[in-house]
Amino acid sequence: MKIVDVKTQMVSLPLISPYRIAPGTCRYATSVLVKIITDEGAEGVGETAVTVPERGGETQESIKISLEKYIVPQIIGMDPRDIGLVIKKIEDFHWGKTGFLCAKAGIDNALYDLVGKYYGLPVYQLLGGAHRKSFSLTRSLGVRTPEEMAEEAVQLKSLGYKMLTIKAGFDPQQDIERVAAVRDAVGQDFPLEVDVNGGYTIDVAIPTLRKMVKYGIENVEQPVPWWDLEGMAEVRRLVEISVTADESAWTPYDVIEIIRKRAADRICIKPIKSGGLYCSSRIADVAEAGGLRCVMGSKHPLGPGTAAILHFAAAKSCVDEVLGYGSPLERFTDDIAVNPVQIVDGIVTISDAPGLGVVLDEEKLKRYDGAPKE
Repeated sequence: MKIVDVKTQMVSLPLISPYRIAPGTCRYATSVLVKIITDEGAEGVGETAVTVPERGGETQESIKISLEKYIVPQIIGMDPRDIGLVIKKIEDFHWGKTGFLCAKAGIDNALYDLVGKYYGLPVYQLLGGAHRKSFSLTRSLGVRTPEEMAEEAVQLKSLGYKMLTIKAGFDPQQDIERVAAVRDAVGQDFPLEVDVNGGYTIDVAIPTLRKMVKYGIENVEQPVPWWDLEGMAEVRRLVEISVTADESAWTPYDVIEIIRKRAADRICIKPIKSGGLYCSSRIADVAEAGGLRCVMGSKHPLGPGTAAILHFAAAKSCVDEVLGYGSPLERFTDDIAVNPVQIVDGIVTISDAPGLGVVLDEEKLKRYDGAPKE
């Protein structure tokens, strides 16, 4: 079996409400779909997505160009079942394993979907089998007024979410006020964490987080810029709070440095940012060997990308059970799947259908085709 064609499509649809984080404000899903077609007629569909321009500079448009002009020509004629060889071929042509990560994720997801469908197996079985099939969820609160964030927190708690993540990284005093308002709204025993998205410098992070700790914050994600591992280690040493690395942890090499510098307690894995499921498995293995737990984030994908997150979390025992994303319908006005993932009482359950288990809605693919219409 050989790859004979790869098609790409940009898809954009609006968020229910704008999502403000330290690097910028998101208003649309900006995804790229990848369809791989073989000489035997087997097909697989994957998805990659961005929120704001990524650490490596990738955007929705640049991903599509990179795929069509540079990456796809490398893999035509290869056997899609040789997923590791396909990924290596992509990596070899650009002198390393750290480039085109978001673009590579679209190819990776489509390969796993294709192989799973070809053999009648769900992707989690291709990754080693499911340790669990249902997950509780956390949800991040984009930056708004303290009152608005508190109101949203109460609503999400009532829907069954098991934890909430408060976005920060702006004015420290205002961030503290947002944390205080959310804590007061949800009560003293409900788990809360803060995600700074690298928005603080070390001299701001330590005193600000010390003030937040009194509100029962149990974790901080990416308290300083991604490149400042020494600063992140200082936060971990001087503030009584666990630290999660996200923007600092894109590749296995990043994770090795985080372990060496004792810069974090956990790694946030997002298959899209790290090159897909194959490369994310490398990250999980390195993290686990270094004594770090893993949590799952997203990049806010639509149906196929969401399914990839769930399959990965099911197959990796080092991933915490509470996931950071369960369904596109949490964030967006619609999905492109005929069978969108449903959240029931704050729980999401993975599909046992072959591949990623996602059937695309062709009419919606036409409706949401292209870059955001604004």
